[in-house]
Amino acid sequence: MNTSPDPQLVRAALEQVSASQGFNAWLKVGIVDLHTGGVTIEIELREELSQHHGAAHGGIVGALADTAASWAAATVAGDVRTASYTIHFLKAARGTRLCAVGTVLKAGRRQVSVEVKVHAGDGGDDWGAPVAVMLASVAPVAN
Repeated sequence: MNTSPDPQLVRAALEQVSASQGFNAWLKVGIVDLHTGGVTIEIELREELSQHHGAAHGGIVGALADTAASWAAATVAGDVRTASYTIHFLKAARGTRLCAVGTVLKAGRRQVSVEVKVHAGDGGDDWGAPVAVMLASVAPVAN
């Protein structure tokens, strides 16, 4: 029996929450793809999101990865919050866009484990190697 939330309902809920949440609204997070067990989101890399070397600030990369992790988990667990994560920055995030792909590795009753790969580039289909990878534990919120 499939107890995962309907992806279309999850997408609508996430878009509504994101638009009303100050930080995500400021980042202008957009959903590229959402399905049970995964999500792909993007932002435009604006000047105010960069650090002194011109690449995306690590906090922005981490925030996008955190959002992708929780949204991927929401596709299998409903309302969630991040419990913990570890992120590894692999190279400077340069380009005009950041893309984060969150994939559920294992969903349990108390924890959803999610892997996120963040890519930087100029959009399109060829993002190249990730600029950061994250492993997150996301907790379902009891209603």
